[in-house]
This record gives sequence, structure tokens and C-alpha cells, in this order.
Amino acid sequence: MSKTRKDSKQPANTVLELKKRGDGTFDLFLNGKLDRSSISQKWLPDELCVRYGFCGPEYDSILREANRRGVATVTF
Repeated sequence: MSKTRKDSKQPANTVLELKKRGDGTFDLFLNGKLDRSSISQKWLPDELCVRYGFCGPEYDSILREANRRGVATVTF
């Protein structure tokens, strides 16, 4: 059984936001509150895949959106 937040019994409509900073790092918000700050792209898979369960194509999609628009939002 997975122990990521995505697969856990979270309240309905949990919102994860990934915002790209001007220096190329990322901030991660959970339900509007800062959860992690200044994450380098090197460590981003650890946060999104290992911690939250967004791996493979899901991870790629989130990163692509954050790079393109400056922010990616996922509701789960």
C-alpha cells in the first residue's frame, strides 16, 4: 500500500500548488500554505513523486505546467 499523500485519506479537494521562483527553484503550497520553499529541480522528484505520489507522466505534466506558466495546480 502506498504511503504518499495522494493515496492517503486526505480531506476531499486537497490542493497542491507548485510555483516557480525567479531563481529557478520552486515553492510548494498545500491548501494555500507554504509546505516547502526553494526546492531545486534536482530534488523536485523527491517532493512530488516520493512524498505526494505524482510520478512519471503526472510529474512531467506538473513540471511542464510550472515551467510554462510559472505555477501548476493539482487538486486530489
